[in-house]
Amino acid sequence: MARYAASVEDDLVFQAVRRPAKRASATAWALRVATSCVIVAGGLVLADIVIGWTRTVADIEGRVTDPTPIATFVGDQRLTIPANMFRFENQRVVGPQDHVELAVSWPAFAGFTAESRAAFLDGSADAPVVFLTIRKRDTATDSAGRVANVYQHFFENTALAAPDGLVGHRLGEDSGLAGEEVYYEAGSTRPFTTHCLAPDGSGYPAPCLTEIHAGSDLSVQIRFRKGLLPHWRGIAEGVRGLLLSFGVTA
Repeated sequence: MARYAASVEDDLVFQAVRRPAKRASATAWALRVATSCVIVAGGLVLADIVIGWTRTVADIEGRVTDPTPIATFVGDQRLTIPANMFRFENQRVVGPQDHVELAVSWPAFAGFTAESRAAFLDGSADAPVVFLTIRKRDTATDSAGRVANVYQHFFENTALAAPDGLVGHRLGEDSGLAGEEVYYEAGSTRPFTTHCLAPDGSGYPAPCLTEIHAGSDLSVQIRFRKGLLPHWRGIAEGVRGLLLSFGVTA
C-alpha cells in the first residue's frame, strides 16, 4: 500500500526516497514479494500527495465551483458525484470511467468552492483536503486485511506513539519499505488502517493512505496529510457518508 506510481515522475521520486533493503531470508523475501504484488496491484497513489499536491495547486484554476451532480459508472457501479469534487476535467463528464479522482475539503467533505480555495491551496502538514480514488476492485484485501496478512510480519518490535485509538508500528528492513509507518485501530475486527511515509528530510509533509472496499466491486483509496491522522475517526466516517451520497454502500 505504499508507492503507487501515477506517473513516471511520481515513481522516480518514490524510488529516490526508498532506503536500500538488507538481504532478506527466503521467508521474508516471499512475504516481501507478496507485499509488492499487493502494493502494485492496488494502484494507489501516495505520490499524488508528495508531488501531486503541487500539481493540484498548479491546476486549481481548472476546478469548477458548480456542485451539479454528474452521473458516471465505474465498473458496474453507478455514481452520482458533484462536479466540483472532480479533480480533472476529462472525468467531469457523464458516462463510464476507468476510475475517478476526487478532492474534498476537511472536515466538511465538500467540493471546491470560492470560499474553500485556500484549503485546496494549503501546502502545510495538516492541509484540510482529502483525496479519493475510486476504481474497480483489483485486490483481494484492503488496508485492514493487509495488517494481518502482510504488514504484521514486518513490524519492528517497538510501537510508535499514535493518536488515540490507533496502534502504530514502523516497518522493518525486510519489508523493502524500511522506516515507513502503519497505524491501525486497536481492538476492531475491521480496523481502520493507514500507511504513512516517515519524514525523510525532503521538506514534503508526510502523506498517509488507506484503502477500503465498497459496494460490490469498488476500491476506494483515501489520501491525506499525516497532520490529519488524529482525526482518523472523522475521516473514516466522512468517507462512508460521502460514498453513500454517491450511491455506494461502504
